[in-house]
Amino acid sequence: MRRIASLALLLASLALLGLPRGSQAAAPAKVPLDYKAYDSWNAVRGTKLSDDGNWVAYALVPEDGDATLVVRNLNTGKQFTAERGIDPIFTPDSQWVVYTIRAKNDEVHAAEREHKPAAEQPKNGLGVMSLADGHVTHYDRVKSVAIPRDPGATTIAILLEPSPSPKPSSSPSAGPVATPRASATPMVRHTPIVIEQPASAASPTPFPSPSASPDDLHKIAPGTQLLIRELDTTTGLDVDDVSEAAVSHDGRYVAYATESKNASKDGVHVLTRGLGKVWDVFSEEGHHKNLTFAPKTESLAFVSDYPSFAEKAPHYALYHVDLAVFAGHASPLTLVLPVVHSRTAGMPRGWTPSVNGTLAYSKDGKRLFLGTAPAPTPVPSGTPEPIKVDLWSWRDGDLQPFQRVNADKERKRAYAAVVHLDNGSFSQLASLSMRNLTVTENGDVALGGDDLPYRKLLSWEGVVSTDAYAVSLRDGKRRLLARKVPDDDLMLSPDGRYVVAYDLNKRDWYALRTSDGKRSELTASLRVPFYDERDDRPAPPPPYGFGGWVDGGRYALMLDRYDVWAIELKSGKASMLTAGAGRASHTRFNPLPYDADRDSYDSSRPLPLYAFGDDTKGSGLYLARFSGPQTRRPRKVMMLPKFVANYQRARNGERYVVTEQRFDEVQNLWSAPSLASWPTRISDANPQQAHYLWGSAQLISYRSTFGAPLNGILLLPENFNPRRKYPMLVYFYERFSDRLYHPPFTIPTPGTSPTLVRYVSNGYVVLIPDVAYQVGHPGNSALGSVLPAIDEVVKRGFVDNSRVGIAGHSWAAYQIAYMITQTNRFRAAEAGAAVADMVSAYGGIRWGSGLVREFQYERTQSRIGAAPWDRPDLYLENSALFHIKNVRTPYLTIANDADEDVPWYQGIEFITALRRLGKEAYMFEFDGESHNLHGRENQKYWTVHLDEFFDHFLKGAPEPDWMKNGVPYVHRGDRDVRPLYGEQPN
Repeated sequence: MRRIASLALLLASLALLGLPRGSQAAAPAKVPLDYKAYDSWNAVRGTKLSDDGNWVAYALVPEDGDATLVVRNLNTGKQFTAERGIDPIFTPDSQWVVYTIRAKNDEVHAAEREHKPAAEQPKNGLGVMSLADGHVTHYDRVKSVAIPRDPGATTIAILLEPSPSPKPSSSPSAGPVATPRASATPMVRHTPIVIEQPASAASPTPFPSPSASPDDLHKIAPGTQLLIRELDTTTGLDVDDVSEAAVSHDGRYVAYATESKNASKDGVHVLTRGLGKVWDVFSEEGHHKNLTFAPKTESLAFVSDYPSFAEKAPHYALYHVDLAVFAGHASPLTLVLPVVHSRTAGMPRGWTPSVNGTLAYSKDGKRLFLGTAPAPTPVPSGTPEPIKVDLWSWRDGDLQPFQRVNADKERKRAYAAVVHLDNGSFSQLASLSMRNLTVTENGDVALGGDDLPYRKLLSWEGVVSTDAYAVSLRDGKRRLLARKVPDDDLMLSPDGRYVVAYDLNKRDWYALRTSDGKRSELTASLRVPFYDERDDRPAPPPPYGFGGWVDGGRYALMLDRYDVWAIELKSGKASMLTAGAGRASHTRFNPLPYDADRDSYDSSRPLPLYAFGDDTKGSGLYLARFSGPQTRRPRKVMMLPKFVANYQRARNGERYVVTEQRFDEVQNLWSAPSLASWPTRISDANPQQAHYLWGSAQLISYRSTFGAPLNGILLLPENFNPRRKYPMLVYFYERFSDRLYHPPFTIPTPGTSPTLVRYVSNGYVVLIPDVAYQVGHPGNSALGSVLPAIDEVVKRGFVDNSRVGIAGHSWAAYQIAYMITQTNRFRAAEAGAAVADMVSAYGGIRWGSGLVREFQYERTQSRIGAAPWDRPDLYLENSALFHIKNVRTPYLTIANDADEDVPWYQGIEFITALRRLGKEAYMFEFDGESHNLHGRENQKYWTVHLDEFFDHFLKGAPEPDWMKNGVPYVHRGDRDVRPLYGEQPN
């Protein structure tokens, strides 16, 4: 606003001076996007609203550089910023914001280039900002932070990374430092207040594998320094050798575990509010893990192996401490007894509480959930190292590559169990045969799943199926509810009375009563489809979706294509919450997420809905009401020709924020005091966009050669002239037209696919067509969808039909490789990570997941619909390799040796065959890169060469040297493209 006001003042001054308008300073002419714009382009990340709705915090994160945290008062407009701040978290009282201070970008890159070990790489810090004045205090090398959840709590606990150098000094104190009473056990120092924020959660402690040595099980990793701070005072407490810490929800207690080289200092300790007193829960040598507070009671849980630490194979026990009783007891140590251990009644023989399980109290504090597992059985020292060999067996439920990918997860697998704190009874809930369990806040039943009978089917069906059980929380007894149900579509109601599931074969939703297994059909009698009507894969179509629970599980929300239905589970009565408004206007409604800390919607409150226009591709927000038998049309809050997303509402207010964007308007934050108000923009992520030529997006319609109605996105350059003849780049995947207002790859950044906004800014027309498929003929389907879209644009007269190129990655790349064997329409084609031979690719492994690719061809994306031994003709018909002699189009591809999705050899098969046949073709392969490029320097290198390829063929730019002469292996990667991005060479 200041810039605008200054400009207005300048113009007024010129007018007063009598200067002609022509002599006024003209705005600089816009320029095409170049690579120098890429690194500084910002994205809005980590947006958070304060609980009272008065503040918003977000980070402006450049593509390559240091972020800036922005904290803004939504009532006054007052704004604070912090360098390198990301991931903000407001304290519950909305008085402070805690955030990560990311390590300097240049230092991180330097450490990566020098291959420094993890301990020597730059570490993130943490900042705490006072919202009263914007003052920030911070610490370096922060590992994690614990923050209370309840309003009024001001205690935080900051755990530091190990420091290779002397510990950093703190900021000067703003006042005297209090000296709290402390236990003699931990080493304690008192320092001025300084604050931090959580880094990512620590990875779980590895469960000792059967091959672990006794020494491994007894290793003690000394802890680091813990900083405990009261935000509303100047007092603090520092504790050494802390391995982990937790803060109670109300901030009254801080629990921490100590592990050190001096066993006498190991133990679990609790500090009371105000840094008053430190209680030693116990002081014993061993590992003390998973400190967890109950939400509403003064209870602490953790696991420790100290009772068995002296044994050859120590194992864990579960402890639960009532802090209210503990505080008033004369001999508190006598109260610290395990509530679950290896000999607890109900514990499977040879099992024990697991350090890799998650501890969680129910909200009422009456139940404590834990994980159990077989006790570790270390192999004696001196046992030879196992032979490195895999046995692939036809009996295996999971293939060996899948087992390898998931080996660490399986070593750490814990099986859900519960202890009832009212009487101390223990129930083992999950088991080796029923490994998966879902619990809600109900105290009676959990949902169990046994997927073992169906593990093989995952290879060719691509769906995880399970037998569903109702599991009693009291005694662990099970009741079979259904067999072979898709695991993704099973939901347990919050009250535990029903399980809702989707029947893939009947294409409808149903409910299972957990008390007796009775099945009730929910949507079969309703006269609209609840399955995706446009799904064209050779498998039963998926549902449109489950919309959530209402009133603790009394109602379930189901979605058809457009409208939201509320179905009472007890009676089966259904009412359309959106009163048919969605279908009437072709608007898709979808409930927005629950309020914080809720597990269902409240029928007494309006239901916020996300809305998407099928015809217009616009989006917005609506409000619906639970009105009983009377239907009431939802109220429109806003519906815009934009992409509206990322809705958040304040926990204790009506204030909300969303993001809005369209092709020519970068994503920014917008906010309003309530859903009754129109939002205003509150961020300006990329003001530099005004300096660059951009363009516009419009929707086109056409039909495939087999009659399917389709849409596409057409991107036109700024200052578009319909009398000119433009080059056109076609980019596609399956269906992108719903993204009219946020098309793919329209952020200025290097990557694996073309940066489409760069092409538009530099005078290209870009077409993004949809594809409809016929099972068994994916290649011809692509040809019959893409060519009519091109014809629709070319007939408008502004595209040079001799300068049309096509690009795509992965599944789109397969389609492009096929298409250039069937048509010479394209002047140039780029197909990254393309499958050229479906016969050999069918049995390939997706190394990222460990799954064989069979399901992809028989049931999902590749859409053949049969195995190659049943329909070899379809695999040959759809494989570009077997039609390669027809290729006349210059071809570029990228195929990386660590591709986890598409077998690397697919690229090699095609490029070597093209080479033998004398076809113009180029392949880039980056060492160690996967399906998509991740290394920033590799992204930049590839992007330059990709753009040079199309600029040469479609715009007549000079042929680059790498196309003329290739690059000998001894000079691989010598070319330095960094100056093109405005970087200085090393």
